[in-house]
Amino acid sequence: MTECYQVTLHSQMGPRTGLLTLERRGNYFTGLLELMGYENTVQGVQAEDGNLHLFHPIRTAVHTLLCETVLALQDGHLTGETTAKACRIRWEGVPLPGGAPGQAGQEEQRA
Repeated sequence: MTECYQVTLHSQMGPRTGLLTLERRGNYFTGLLELMGYENTVQGVQAEDGNLHLFHPIRTAVHTLLCETVLALQDGHLTGETTAKACRIRWEGVPLPGGAPGQAGQEEQRA
């Protein structure tokens, strides 16, 4: 099952908007974080408390941060925080209608 979220990361340099696409296989996730023109691979698990624990880089023009992100999904919205060696980054996210990019409207076309 593919899940896709419009995300905003509130970094020290201001808010950065991106796209988080996750492919769920049981409690395991793989996917991409598209942010600042870079595609960052994501992998992680859903813990017993329901939180997502993701491990991924965040690439920028200057350097690459190795990150651990903990996200809560409540009422369809993601909230959480990334911890990296140099900083902490707060997250917010909302699901994209229709799931993954390019899937919106496909069900209506089949009907």
